[in-house]
Amino acid sequence: MMIRKAVAVLLLSAVPAAYATEWQDVGARAMGMGGVGVALPDNGPLSAYWNPAGLGRYDNPSGFEIPVGGQATVDGDLIQAANNMHQIYNACNSVNTAICNSTNIQNALNELADKSNGLRADLNGGLNMKFGKLALFAENLSYAGVTPNHIDTTDVNTTGSNLFTSNSSSITALGLAATEIGFGYGHEIPFLPGLSVGANIKAIVGETAYQQIPVVQQGSNGFSHLQMTQSIQPGVDLGALWDLGRLGLPLHPTAAVTARNINDPKFDMSQEAQSNGMDKLSYQGTTRAGVSLRPFHWWFVEADADLTRNVTLDGTESQMVALGTEVNIFNRPGLNIPLRAGVSENLVDGLKTVSLGAGLDLLHVHIDAAAMASPQTQDIQSVGTTTTIPSSLGGQLQVGVLFGGSGKDKQAGQ
Repeated sequence: MMIRKAVAVLLLSAVPAAYATEWQDVGARAMGMGGVGVALPDNGPLSAYWNPAGLGRYDNPSGFEIPVGGQATVDGDLIQAANNMHQIYNACNSVNTAICNSTNIQNALNELADKSNGLRADLNGGLNMKFGKLALFAENLSYAGVTPNHIDTTDVNTTGSNLFTSNSSSITALGLAATEIGFGYGHEIPFLPGLSVGANIKAIVGETAYQQIPVVQQGSNGFSHLQMTQSIQPGVDLGALWDLGRLGLPLHPTAAVTARNINDPKFDMSQEAQSNGMDKLSYQGTTRAGVSLRPFHWWFVEADADLTRNVTLDGTESQMVALGTEVNIFNRPGLNIPLRAGVSENLVDGLKTVSLGAGLDLLHVHIDAAAMASPQTQDIQSVGTTTTIPSSLGGQLQVGVLFGGSGKDKQAGQ
């Protein structure tokens, strides 16, 4: 019934959502390093997601990995605006004219109407396998988004609950659950030492969700009328990775670029969405470049940057840059403890995040975990209390069994 409740339901239920063009930090290694991974030469089975060219690397381990995780981001003052509307709703029902008055209602609606407001969340999970240069994967990338659609700032009737039957303000809940099933292949170019290229071919089962939810009208049933529509589209990813250390350059640099969904798959939308001008949901292509350095065989540093400005699922935009590092303690084939840290920033709105991660590599079993949060915060005020939360928060867990990619291979070219 209220937008605040809708936001809470979205976060707790992780309804899949729309404009799914952002890179997800799939894998705890990537998130622990700030969301980098395009130029890491030894991503194992997850190379298919980050850069299929890495599948062609001689020192990239084979095996399987299961990544799970998610992230949520609040843009603008959406939660505070929703909380203000909730307090006004209660005040109007109890005929508290000190709070339920046209001035407060007008201010709350104006705050809610701010174009910078939005909420987005994503979840990922799947199975990734690699056999030599070939990868097989089944990966679900689910997205959720809430954004103010139409905020009626003119009808501010304060006669008790009439406000909640006459004001036409609404928010849009959008969703996409994209299940990518396919294979990838990478190969090193024989006449250019260290240069690998690769590609993924995918069938993407996309289930879209759409609903217009009234902000203040009584009788709203939240997400109970969320309309889901399923369709299938092909997808193509391309990547290139050049291990410049093979040419004798110091610090063993690697440069890479990868593009996901270059064919711009589009998924069907519900009749309600079509009636509101959204016939298809574009799973738009994204391109990212990265550079990694390996000063020592136990230390990685990488920087990634989006080459495309991406429309996020809550209607805002993102263009991420990230910097991360990994230090390997012990760094032996049978025992290793990788420690990771990273930072990232959205160049469009300035939102920054900080991440930390760690793992345990014991014989062939690899377990990794990571968490990220934004130093920027949101204040949520209610009666007598103020709660502060990060503007962005996320976590990843990754479990796998890997073979190959030995320490002596990693030291080649040092």
